[in-house]
This record gives sequence, structure tokens and C-alpha cells, in this order.
Amino acid sequence: MTVLSGLPISILLEVIVCVFLGATITYCAMLDRRLRAMRSGQDGLRELVGELNAATTRAVSAIDALKQASAATGQELEGRVNEARALADDLSLMVDSGERIAERIGRIATAAERPAPTPQPAAGPRNGIVPKPSGRDAAVAARAANQLLEALKKAR
Repeated sequence: MTVLSGLPISILLEVIVCVFLGATITYCAMLDRRLRAMRSGQDGLRELVGELNAATTRAVSAIDALKQASAATGQELEGRVNEARALADDLSLMVDSGERIAERIGRIATAAERPAPTPQPAAGPRNGIVPKPSGRDAAVAARAANQLLEALKKAR
């Protein structure tokens, strides 16, 4: 049996198979290039994932270090705040005590500046003798009281 111009069918079929084989080889070559490109992309992706993993590990380490530093700083700050509160309480007590002393000195100075009342003879073990403050003692006490009051006012 012959088909076109005396060619046997078997040769025609072999030509068709050769054409299909050529197309298959071409398609396989294109597929191979695409697979290679994809593999090289995977290699790049692997490198990227590895770098990302390393960066994540470094970030976790840095966060842990920051937590430790924060805890240490917090404890130190808490200690300093407690110390400052204690000092503030002590200072408040000192200021209150100083104000009371200044008020007493001021009353004593004011009383010393007034003319002393005439002493009444007192009955008792002193035989009625009452010492009179001297004018100089009263002036010194008044000056000291005024200086202390001024110092306390400046301290506020």
C-alpha cells in the first residue's frame, strides 16, 4: 500500500513519529531550563530563609538581653526611689523640728525684747530670788532667732 507518490505507510508513520519526538525533545529542553531557573530560585530562597532564621535568633537574644537590663535597671531605680523617699521623710522631720525650734527661739527673743515684769518674790527653795536676763543676752538670742528664721525661709 502506498499513499502519496509511492511512499510506504511505514515510512510516513516513522516521519510523523520523528516530528513528534523532535517536538518532545524541544519541549523537554524548555522544561529543563525552567526547572533549573526554579531550582536556582529555591537556592536563593533557602539562603534567604537561613538569613531570616539567623536574624530571628539574634533578635531573640537581643530581647532577652534587654529584658535582663531592664530588670536590673528597674531594681536599681526602685532602690534609689526608696532611698530618696527615706531621705525626704528625714528632711521633712528635720524641717518641722527646725521650725518648732525657730518658733520657740522667736518667742524667747520676743519675750526678751519686752520689758521684764517686776519680779514677785517667790516662795520656795530659792528664797525669792529670780535672775533677770541681761540686755545683751536678750539681744544675742533675738539675733540668733532672726538668723535661724531667715535660714529656714531660704531653705523652703
